[in-house]
Amino acid sequence: MYGFTIRTRQTLRFLRSGGGAEPLDIVATQEPRTQPSVEPLADWALAGTEYQARATLYRVDHGYEFWTTDAGRYAVDPENGRIEIPAGRDEILVEQRLWGIPAMLCYIHRGDFPLHAATVELGSGAVLFAAPSRYGKTTLALAFHRHGYRVLSEDLACVRPGTPCEVLPGPALVRMRTDVYDGSPPPGTHVIVARSDRIYLGLDDNRKGSSAPIAIKGIVFLREADDLRLEPAARSVAVADLWHLNFRLATIESRARSFQQLSRLAGSVPTWNVYRPLRLSSLEATVALIAEHFDR
Repeated sequence: MYGFTIRTRQTLRFLRSGGGAEPLDIVATQEPRTQPSVEPLADWALAGTEYQARATLYRVDHGYEFWTTDAGRYAVDPENGRIEIPAGRDEILVEQRLWGIPAMLCYIHRGDFPLHAATVELGSGAVLFAAPSRYGKTTLALAFHRHGYRVLSEDLACVRPGTPCEVLPGPALVRMRTDVYDGSPPPGTHVIVARSDRIYLGLDDNRKGSSAPIAIKGIVFLREADDLRLEPAARSVAVADLWHLNFRLATIESRARSFQQLSRLAGSVPTWNVYRPLRLSSLEATVALIAEHFDR
């Protein structure tokens, strides 16, 4: 998962098979009753739920504490590769939150960085579909899955700077909106849980693949328009867009590192804009256009 070898006694449903390097221990613990008595690094509303949920991140001795109002407390020790998750809670929700901020803090410590992007494997490399929430990233990734391509991430991509830049596959999970779900999971997936706002689909074992890194061959920014077209994106615009889709801590050092990483990414990987109507009827044509360009 994200290039880690996961070591745990817990049941985790969204792991991939092999490809990890550094160990990451996941341990379930009983939560303390109170949050740390220090000023938080950040506090924000969580997106993607039908209910109101908030997250708070603290810097503490030996790492971080990440609290959410729906899942509970995660103690993150990036230096020693250990995450404590809350015991006795909704297991699916706890795992979903685990692969967000807690895992992200660990791979940021390792030198990688996150982007809000779905990712699929096309031909000899990975293509990132970069966009904010509700721009159709997951729906587009699932459409590629239906055409036999491997989904590497559905919402959050772990990117490794270098030559070449690489993506490290994330959870083998696709969260499908209920308004586009026809009652049957797409071939190659199975229903993990059905909630009122999302259907949680796990990728079948023969469609997961490993978490080994894959070279990035392109970044596609999802834009809304009346017609369908694919156009190159200027590097200056790409850096600005990537900046808004990147998570970083609110420190001068973190901002400087993120800017350097994003500038190198935009300078070494082709960036494109795909303009398309945000309608299901345009989905197949969008897949065909992108596949024709990248699946070579």
